[in-house]
Amino acid sequence: MEASDYFTCIAYDTVDFLVQSKYVVFGLYLAVEKDVKSIDFNSELLPHIHLGSFLEESFSCSAKEGCNVVLVMRKNDFPADVQKKIQTYTETAFPLSGNFALSVNSLISSKNIALSSLRLIPESIRRVQNACGVCAIGFAQDKKAPDILRKRILLAPDNLLRMYFSRVFKAQKEG
Repeated sequence: MEASDYFTCIAYDTVDFLVQSKYVVFGLYLAVEKDVKSIDFNSELLPHIHLGSFLEESFSCSAKEGCNVVLVMRKNDFPADVQKKIQTYTETAFPLSGNFALSVNSLISSKNIALSSLRLIPESIRRVQNACGVCAIGFAQDKKAPDILRKRILLAPDNLLRMYFSRVFKAQKEG
């Protein structure tokens, strides 16, 4: 298996969001307030962004269980413009490790999924979907309900964060 086939899966009721595992340093179940802009982790203060509600609103899904999961990521895996927006939004400097935290409202797991099972978004809507962070989509049978197909959406975390920040900063200007 290639490293590109390993994903962190964020499971909501009707959709599994996939992020290539190379972006995720740690995935932890933590009781973190959704509106805090920084969290203490491993003796460091990490910038924190809660994406759970954003995912639910943007993709019309709901959390499977009431948990809060923190994904720790490295700033160096993201372009400079995204790094700057993370600092501006959270008002928190990156620690020496360069890590930051994203939290979601649902369960996570590691999955090995063949990239060939995912399809690019149709060209007519690809640019708009890529701007929202969607790179590809696939379907898989739900193990608990075999007659139901679950959506699998491969996300580009940098574009997802850009979309999140554009909505947040626009709302701040309007409010």
